[in-house]
Amino acid sequence: MTPPPEFLPAAVLEPFARLDRRGFLRLAGAAAATGLLPSGCGGVPPVLNPANPSTLQVLSPRAYATFQAVAMRCVGPRGAEAIRARRIDPARAADLWVARLPALVGPLVQGLWLLEWGFAPLVAKWRPFTALDGAGQDRVLEDLMRSRLDLKRDLFKGLKSLSMLVTYSTPESRALDGYPGPFDAAGIRAAMATGASD
Repeated sequence: MTPPPEFLPAAVLEPFARLDRRGFLRLAGAAAATGLLPSGCGGVPPVLNPANPSTLQVLSPRAYATFQAVAMRCVGPRGAEAIRARRIDPARAADLWVARLPALVGPLVQGLWLLEWGFAPLVAKWRPFTALDGAGQDRVLEDLMRSRLDLKRDLFKGLKSLSMLVTYSTPESRALDGYPGPFDAAGIRAAMATGASD
């Protein structure tokens, strides 16, 4: 069970708080003025699509796919494989978290839209984020991380923080990191048994 949203670390909330509507609209307006907005919509790889889109509370299926792609790049190869195999579902977990924090809905959805549909020079790509291969997605995320623009760095920090939080706070992720879980009596025994065998 994940902690309630009021316990989200400030490191997760802060970048999204700075992704205000005005900043997003300025970037989107600049993209529209320069003709950089997409003119069509391609398909999303099946591995990124939600298993049941009708259960999404906040994210659209496309935003879900974009978040899932970001999470796969942020959590490393073992985590990406667990997402691909649908053993963990960070985009679904993010949808549930953000549904309980209405102030984050707009910034998250807008940030995912910008990441998916933004094009160079605004975002370092010419195709939708979900259409890029892993190396291409890594280049885009690195460009966001190293950008001189605060908004782009904030987008990266917010998406990475939320990806890590929702991935590693689920019980299903414990096989990835070896964390035995909350330390109730059974958790303490399990941790001690694991430590004793090392």
